[in-house]
Amino acid sequence: MNKIHTKGYYINKPALILIGNKIRTFRLSKKLSIEALANTSGMDYSQLARMETGQVNFTISYLFRVAEALEVHPRDLLP
Repeated sequence: MNKIHTKGYYINKPALILIGNKIRTFRLSKKLSIEALANTSGMDYSQLARMETGQVNFTISYLFRVAEALEVHPRDLLP
């Protein structure tokens, strides 16, 4: 029921929330603000905030950028 098909895109909301929680956990463990992580990853602050809260269906490229900025392997951010 939480898996949504819209405009040809598949969205797994529970997975996005879990990934966002992992991003936030790693960010806080490294004592980084969202702004600092956004600057390090070259991403927009608002996009990163939406990723952390599971509000956006982001690309794998964004996942890799965040993982690199957090100095973790991308698989560490997956549920």
